[in-house]
Amino acid sequence: MGILNESYSSVDLAKILGVHRVTVTNWIKKGAIRAGKTPGGRYRVTKKDLRVFLKERNMPVPAFLQKERKDLVVAVDDDKSILGLIKGFFSRDDLPYLYQLEVFDDPLDAALFIGDSKPELVLLDLLMPQINGFELAGKIRKTSPETRIIIITGHATEENLARLAQYGVSAVVTKPFDFMVLKDAMEDSLRKGQTQEAEVVG
Repeated sequence: MGILNESYSSVDLAKILGVHRVTVTNWIKKGAIRAGKTPGGRYRVTKKDLRVFLKERNMPVPAFLQKERKDLVVAVDDDKSILGLIKGFFSRDDLPYLYQLEVFDDPLDAALFIGDSKPELVLLDLLMPQINGFELAGKIRKTSPETRIIIITGHATEENLARLAQYGVSAVVTKPFDFMVLKDAMEDSLRKGQTQEAEVVG
């Protein structure tokens, strides 16, 4: 991505704009896109300068460029294979530009990180050792009350859903799940915020 996640290389820009990297380099050399250089001589374009370039040419501005910063998303699951799949999903399409992902297979470490970092969204497994999803959701509500929570579980029983209601969980995504369903749930959660009754999807 970029320096402090706020600038882009010519390779990044080629992917974002759907053009060849040589085209981006030519635009930069001609002054069409304002760019700086790293100590190694590579071009970097800031988010602000990319927005200016797109607006001057009446080109659509992607959603991630309209945001001042990425949303921090924390995924917590004791199953490392699930975390690996989530990491792979967040590396696709425009997701790396929209979200900063942190993953934890230890809910105790996750609780400390969430309390310090106040993420926008937590993707939370329900049944874990040490601290289960109910307990961690309660801790999140105390240490980071504005954080949205999406539960990812294979145990979306009526009893569990009733227990989750007190934590303002935005959605419950049932395992196994389609990642596009998770993406939609994330977008809805960040747009709407906390709810009194979680929507079950998946």
